[in-house]
Amino acid sequence: MCSRHKCRSVNQFQSLAELGLIAVVAAMGLLTVSVQPASACTVMRMTIHGQLVIARNHDWPFGEAMVITNHRGIEKTSLAPIKPATWVSKYGSVSFCQFGREIPFAGMNEKGLTVDLLRLPQTTFPDPVDVEADPKLTAVNAIQWVQYQLDTAETVAEVVDSLLTVVPIPMLPMVETVHYFVTDATGDVAVVEFLDGKAVVRHGDDYRWDDGKPKTHACVLANSSWQDSQTEQIKDGSLLRYGRGVRLVEMAGNLDGETVPVDYANRCLQMVAQGPLTQWNLIYQPEERRIHFRTQRSPQRRWIDLDDLSFDPGQTPQAIDIDQNIDGNVATHMKAVTDADNERIVNHAFDHFIPAGLPSLMIKQLLLDYPNKLRVPQTAP
Repeated sequence: MCSRHKCRSVNQFQSLAELGLIAVVAAMGLLTVSVQPASACTVMRMTIHGQLVIARNHDWPFGEAMVITNHRGIEKTSLAPIKPATWVSKYGSVSFCQFGREIPFAGMNEKGLTVDLLRLPQTTFPDPVDVEADPKLTAVNAIQWVQYQLDTAETVAEVVDSLLTVVPIPMLPMVETVHYFVTDATGDVAVVEFLDGKAVVRHGDDYRWDDGKPKTHACVLANSSWQDSQTEQIKDGSLLRYGRGVRLVEMAGNLDGETVPVDYANRCLQMVAQGPLTQWNLIYQPEERRIHFRTQRSPQRRWIDLDDLSFDPGQTPQAIDIDQNIDGNVATHMKAVTDADNERIVNHAFDHFIPAGLPSLMIKQLLLDYPNKLRVPQTAP
C-alpha cells in the first residue's frame, strides 16, 4: 500500500509513458525554455477590381524556409503535448515552413482557404488540465494548427466550428504566442485568438456589412489583439501598421482600372514593412489558386499555381527553397522533398532561435522524425 502522494506520482509516470516523449518533456517543465522573442507580421485581405487578394509580410529574425506541397489522403497525428488529434488530410495545400515539414507559418489549400499566424504576446492557450478533462477535445501543436486547417477545411466557417473539438496547445510556449487570420475563396474572413485560455473568434454578422462582405477593420491583423487594434490611440508599431493596413484596404476598392491587383498588394506590403525584419512577402489569389512570394534574398517575382501541382497521396511531396534564385512560375523547379531538406531548415531554426540544451535537442528530433510518420491509411482487403 502506498501513500496518496506516492500513488499519484506513480500514476502520473504511467500516464506520461503512455503519452510518449512530447508529454514527458512538457510535464518536466522543459518546454518553457527561454527563447528569443518572435518578431511581428502584418496581413491584409482586400478586393481589387472584384478580385480577392490576401497580402502578408513575414517579419522574423531569419528568412530561411521551404515552400512545400502537402497531399490529400494522408493520415496524421499531431505534435501536441497532450491528447494529440488524428486526421486524414482532405485537401492538398502549399505551405511555408521554417520549423520543419507540417509546421508552417502560412499557406493556402486547393479550395482557396488561407491560414496565417502572427505573433500576439498576450496569447494564453487553453489550460492542458482542462483539455485533458474534456472528452470532446483533442489538441494540435499551436503552429501545426495552420496545417491542420489547410488539411481539413474548405471554408472559414469550418475552421471556426473545429474549435469545438480541436484546440491548439504549444510545445514551446515562448515561441507559440500567436493568433490566426483565416480567409476562404468566398471572401469570408475570421480572426482567431486565444485570450485567458479561451478562443475569441471575430467572425459572423457583427463583422459583415448587410451585403455579406466583411467590414474593413476585420480584414487586417498585426500583432495587437483584434480588440486592442480598434483603439484610435497609436501606442506602438503594431497599431500603426494595423491602422495603415485598414486605410490601404479601404483604398483598394477605389483604384483605377489600370492598377494591377498584385502590384497594389505589393505596394501595400511595402507600406507596412519593417526594414530588414521583413523576410518574405506573400500574396494569395484564392480564386486563381495562385500564391506569389518574394524574399529579401530573392526579391524577384515568383509564383506557384496550385493547378500545376499534384496532391495525389501516391506522389512524393515537392518542395523548393524559398530563396532559390529563379523568376516566374516555380512549379517546374520543385523537387521531391527529402529528409535532408527538412533537417536543413529545422537545424537552421533551432541554431538561430532556440537555446541549446536537452529540451531543444528532444523537440528538434521530434520535428526531424515527424515526416516519416505520415502514412496513407490502410484500406481493408
